[in-house]
Amino acid sequence: LSPLLSLLHFPHFPSRYSVARLFSMAKSTEMIIVTEITRPSGITEGQRVKMPREVPPREGYSLWEIIKPNLGRDFSRFKVPVNMNEPVTMLLAESYMAYIDLVLKAITKESPTERIELIATYAISGLATNRNRLTKPFNPLLLETFEFQKDGCRFMSEQVSNHPPVSLLHVDGPGFHLTATVSPKVSFWMNRLICNPNSVVKLVLTATNEVYHWESPTCTIWNVMLGKPYMNLSGNSIIRSPSTGHEARLNFDSNGMWSQRTTDLHVDGYINHGKTVVRGLYGNWSLYVASCSPSSLKDHYSLWQKAFLKSVSDKGDKGVLLPASTVLWSACKLPDRYEMQYHFTFMTLHLNEMTPPLKTILPPTDSRRRPDMIKLEYGQLDAAHDCKEYVEEAQRARRKEGGKRIKPKWFTNGKDGWTFNTGYWDRKFDECEDIF
Repeated sequence: LSPLLSLLHFPHFPSRYSVARLFSMAKSTEMIIVTEITRPSGITEGQRVKMPREVPPREGYSLWEIIKPNLGRDFSRFKVPVNMNEPVTMLLAESYMAYIDLVLKAITKESPTERIELIATYAISGLATNRNRLTKPFNPLLLETFEFQKDGCRFMSEQVSNHPPVSLLHVDGPGFHLTATVSPKVSFWMNRLICNPNSVVKLVLTATNEVYHWESPTCTIWNVMLGKPYMNLSGNSIIRSPSTGHEARLNFDSNGMWSQRTTDLHVDGYINHGKTVVRGLYGNWSLYVASCSPSSLKDHYSLWQKAFLKSVSDKGDKGVLLPASTVLWSACKLPDRYEMQYHFTFMTLHLNEMTPPLKTILPPTDSRRRPDMIKLEYGQLDAAHDCKEYVEEAQRARRKEGGKRIKPKWFTNGKDGWTFNTGYWDRKFDECEDIF
């Protein structure tokens, strides 16, 4: 045992307490398993598996050059050059649909503890699509929409306000429905850009009549002025179920401001039922989530942290597992030349793909019809810039002409908040304005 070998270097023989502690450390170290995480395919049959063109070069631009003229302004409204955008919008289907199977699996569980385990994991899994994404999605136009269907579940979102930006979304499937409001805020402080999604999510499991609420953690882009930019997550996310009295508290923070690292990908926390801690959750928010007993996470936490930091610094998809753990989720495989395709996952590559069947059924407001995003996908930067200017100028003209009479079509704001108009799925889009 390597800790015992260090005894040979002690100037004096240690006490019985020291020997017992070394045996305990050795035993704990052996119980932690570092293993390769198996990624599922993540490819939908028939979808494209690469961009029409790889990412065009970005010479001559930096985040700081874009941010500097906008200091003191509302950062949610500042413009970026089109080649600093990525060809998707902020209508967020990837975060809610990439691992929707976790919700479907939760519905089948008899134990409320098992259900909140999987729902908390679902809340984490949607963050994995953001790993290494330093480009900016397009701001949706007012009334812009997006839909996506997967595993018998339907996603639909609409931009209901531009100032301030507010996106609403609705997901339904067998045995559940989910709604979310996203109103992102972006701020700059010292050498970092702080992006708070301000997302409020409500999930209802209809079979058990359980309601779950949570909010997403903050995303921070570091080294905006100096050094190589990178992003990580910070803060907490609390998943609550008033129906069952369960609560999952997840922590994304590193150990203080000066310990921020590109490898800071950890998430950990506990599930409580009332005042009783019932499970531990931990993992790498970009790769895997596992659960274990609360005592296992508490007793081995320091050793896990050290092994985890090394695992994410090494090559490969390494996971660090505590004793008697269950892996609840692992992220899908990444495309070839991932770093040359905006760091998009296979699902994100699929989002802006306009297939022939979709062309005949989508409304004129769907993001896939945006000419600026289409041009950007093909690397036509000048044309993408011109199209972006055109659609944004047309939006300003509509706002000037219509004013407050421009109302969202698929979401209604009432005394109980926003509600989704399921008539969207009837596909009667004759009255939808051609915003592009």
